[in-house]
Amino acid sequence: TRQSLITQMVGRELTQLFPKFNNTIGEEVLTVRNLTRQGVFHDVSFTVRRGEILGVAGLVGAGRSEVMESLFGMERFDSGEVLIDGAPVTIDSPSVAIEKGMALLTEDRKKSGLFLVLSVLENMSIVKMPEYIGKSGFVQHVKMAEDCMEQIRRLNIKTPTMDQIINNLSGGNQQKVLIARWLLAQPKILILDEPTRGIDVGAKAEIYHLISELANRGVAVIMVSSELPEILGMSDRVMVMHEGRITGILEKDEADQETILSLASH
Repeated sequence: TRQSLITQMVGRELTQLFPKFNNTIGEEVLTVRNLTRQGVFHDVSFTVRRGEILGVAGLVGAGRSEVMESLFGMERFDSGEVLIDGAPVTIDSPSVAIEKGMALLTEDRKKSGLFLVLSVLENMSIVKMPEYIGKSGFVQHVKMAEDCMEQIRRLNIKTPTMDQIINNLSGGNQQKVLIARWLLAQPKILILDEPTRGIDVGAKAEIYHLISELANRGVAVIMVSSELPEILGMSDRVMVMHEGRITGILEKDEADQETILSLASH
């Protein structure tokens, strides 16, 4: 059966694929009000709290990725307001988003995430590079390598060395390097767009555990996913979009496959 196959591959039952931490959900970290980009998404309003995983469901073309890219300063929006810790912010570039404590794991890791000709170390360190250079103007290679090794161990990244070219790694390990990149930046808001797309079930289980652990530490997580079991298994609340609008925000006990599919299709 599929269940026994997954148990053999992952070493745990399907019900254990999604780890359950008793997260303490805190105050609102991100507040989005009436976000609109003409012809793409309209009047999008939601909040995410410290320690919460907000799942974002919807069909292809619902506008989910576009909202996340606008929040992260990759794309403009026409109107609306974004608040972090209750204070209005203007995020007009990814570098400003990173300064404000946001991180975005993009939907297509090869197109807009990874630098395929660079090493694991270089890919992992790139966001934190200004910190590694500091005032001296010299790169702190030892600190950079120590941080990289710590993440390789923590995320169980399978690579012969940190100098391995990232294109030679499996999809699951490439995704873990991208997650490690953002962990080094220590974000308070982590946006994950299709975090387990195209990776094997063993790596998926590890990524689910990591996401839960981050939420447990107080990170506010937004997880965009087209996989309903993932949305249902991981989310504290589920936001559903259809054709650029939010059609519902469900508490965990209200969210089931039928309700989500119904909201996603009209």
